[in-house]
Amino acid sequence: MYPLTLHIQNKRVVVVGGGKVALFKIGPLVREGAHVTVISPDADGKVQKLAEEGHITWLAKTYEESDLAGALLIIAATDDAELNARIAAEAGENQLVNVITDPTAGNVHLPAAFERGRLMIAVSTGGASPKLAKKIRDNLSDTYGEEYEQYLDFLYECRIRVKASAHNKAVRNVLLQEVLKPEYIGSLEKQQQFLENL
Repeated sequence: MYPLTLHIQNKRVVVVGGGKVALFKIGPLVREGAHVTVISPDADGKVQKLAEEGHITWLAKTYEESDLAGALLIIAATDDAELNARIAAEAGENQLVNVITDPTAGNVHLPAAFERGRLMIAVSTGGASPKLAKKIRDNLSDTYGEEYEQYLDFLYECRIRVKASAHNKAVRNVLLQEVLKPEYIGSLEKQQQFLENL
């Protein structure tokens, strides 16, 4: 597997299945601005609410191969393993497919992930143990707390300013290395002082 992060905003995503597992996958897609279409005769109340509020499109019907047309990402999230396998088989060769019931049937694994603003940490076990991936994710989320959200904004601002400065490459590298020291994490005073001295 090749790790990457994907800009999904305004991209068509098809989720086949409308239960709680599907809902768990739909939430992050909606937050990232994907155009999500859910294909399922029935849907969890929260999925129905997302549709009523206009966040997703819910087609209350059984799956057909034509439902996959134009989708960048397809998530087979039904409780029917045979149907999920069929969805994966009917997807186009350039479509990304995640199969909930059998990760090896698709070509994409969705990692256990969390975000702290610009920081995203994702953990995958290649489908071997999603529970272990979640456990590791939770341990890492304790290590990288909420203070990292503001810290990443600071690092971004530093990078922009240092790259635009008249300093030579060696000096720029020293400056960008300096702000990685632990004392800058969570210290707005140290961060502001550094920016003022640039």
